[in-house]
Amino acid sequence: MKIIRFVVYAILISLAPPVLAQEQPFIFTLYGGLFFPAHPEFRATYQSSSDLIWGVGICLPVRAPIFAAGDISFFSSKAIMDQSYDSTMELSERFIHVGILSKQFLGGSIFLRLSGGVSYISIKQTTSSSRSSESSQNTDKRLGYFGGVGFEQPLDAEGRSSLFGDVIYDYRRSRQKELYGDYGGIRLVLGVHLFLF
Repeated sequence: MKIIRFVVYAILISLAPPVLAQEQPFIFTLYGGLFFPAHPEFRATYQSSSDLIWGVGICLPVRAPIFAAGDISFFSSKAIMDQSYDSTMELSERFIHVGILSKQFLGGSIFLRLSGGVSYISIKQTTSSSRSSESSQNTDKRLGYFGGVGFEQPLDAEGRSSLFGDVIYDYRRSRQKELYGDYGGIRLVLGVHLFLF
């Protein structure tokens, strides 16, 4: 976790002068959608290829068309393993993204969004049943990366809010024996930017 804090501080410190000089808005982000885990056993265990993901974040203007961006999102999926013993398994993941967002004007009021950066993903798997107490396993702490593409359109003439849709790929491989494999995946999300001046 210290590494991700260092990366956040380094980006904010290096970008602080241009951000303050431009007097542009602080942008609050809220989004939600579907996450498709890359782990090969997810579909067989949870009887689905995806589940809900939601998150919040901020964007700080650097210089047109570049923004420094950060967000945190949450994903959780639960499966019933054995109904007779009320046995369940739950996979929870928390994603922290720190990176760069570029908005390229396409025409009309549509912008192309390109994003990328580093990620810190915490992974927890919990099992429980009526015959045993709840037990949890957490993966080792490692950094990953993400990249995405999407579109954005303003919602009002004053430019105080906009609607966006993104497709983002997260890479995060666990080397831990108990939870070995790829715990990244693809997310499809819709969200809003609120420009706070």
